[in-house]
Amino acid sequence: MRTILSKTVIIHYYRANAGLLTLVAVMAGSFMRAQEHIALATYAVHSGVMLLGYVGIWAVYTAFAVRYACGVFRTYDLLQHLRLFPAPKRWWGLVQMQAALALPIIGYALFVVKTAINEGQFWAIYTIFFAVILLLVSPLPAYEYILRHPNPVGWLAGWGSALRRKFTTPYSLFFVRYLLQQQPFLAASTKFGTCLAWVALFRLYATDHAHINFLRTPDYDVRLLGLAALIVGLTHASIIYAQYQFEHQYLSLYRNMPISTRQRWFRYIGQFALLLLPEFLLMLREWPVDQPVWAVLSVWIFAISLLCLQHGLLLRAHRPIRETMTYLYILLIVYFLLVMFRVPVWLIGGATLGVSAWLFGRYYWRSVWEE
Repeated sequence: MRTILSKTVIIHYYRANAGLLTLVAVMAGSFMRAQEHIALATYAVHSGVMLLGYVGIWAVYTAFAVRYACGVFRTYDLLQHLRLFPAPKRWWGLVQMQAALALPIIGYALFVVKTAINEGQFWAIYTIFFAVILLLVSPLPAYEYILRHPNPVGWLAGWGSALRRKFTTPYSLFFVRYLLQQQPFLAASTKFGTCLAWVALFRLYATDHAHINFLRTPDYDVRLLGLAALIVGLTHASIIYAQYQFEHQYLSLYRNMPISTRQRWFRYIGQFALLLLPEFLLMLREWPVDQPVWAVLSVWIFAISLLCLQHGLLLRAHRPIRETMTYLYILLIVYFLLVMFRVPVWLIGGATLGVSAWLFGRYYWRSVWEE
């Protein structure tokens, strides 16, 4: 049972959310030093309110993990046979699966426990231990319900069916609809992480210098937005891979349509621009007062170009999602250096779009999906 759950739920969970987990790890290591993490943990073991905030964050993560696992249970008919196992064995296997999904929580909880031991706050140790056990056991009723009711029909399903009969979905929205219906957690987690990165940037480095700079000097560094666009673009790696897989497995007939390669490429750009629409709206809301319009728009184009480049690299050579992290790290280092060495963002984005267009034109018709 443990092997089945590991191969169908746990491994796929970390693959699907590699972008978000990487973003959280990078942000935790970039914006806070080790001493600051220790200081927060020290304050938490002395303050019940702060410790409760930690538990609340862990509960949100647990809810996302449970939602993903429930979706997998509904997807694979094989997992419905888990209810044939004796109840104690089935519950123990599900708790083990939940513990594997909660490894980030358990790791950080151990860090806080170590801090509590050093501070002599044993009540905090007991509280953390009880909270983690509760987070591991509480999803059992949800899993049991899903195993016994694999295909529930709700009022939302009937409402959505009526809309689909009345309105047709344009091609550009095929993948967006698939993403929201079949992989909502991937979409929500990625968007939550990228929008959080934008908000954190704008709160740490305010863009309205008329209020924070009494000299009113135009000194806002666009490189900050360029680095944020870099994080946003690379964090969408899992979504780009899902789009690449969706096109090959469900829309292979699209290649037989009488559409030129140039039109196809522009349609992909439109899809990626639509995926980055929430980040663009956030950027418009926090428009730097001392920067021209083209400078801010170039940041959005840079983020779109990163999505196009990742798609082009997948077309060039099919690779499992776990092997995509290698070139993601390379792209992160290369583009980070380009931005920090003050290469204009519009030039970086334009060059990246040019490379992605070349990759698309050369490898689109040769690309195949390999199981």
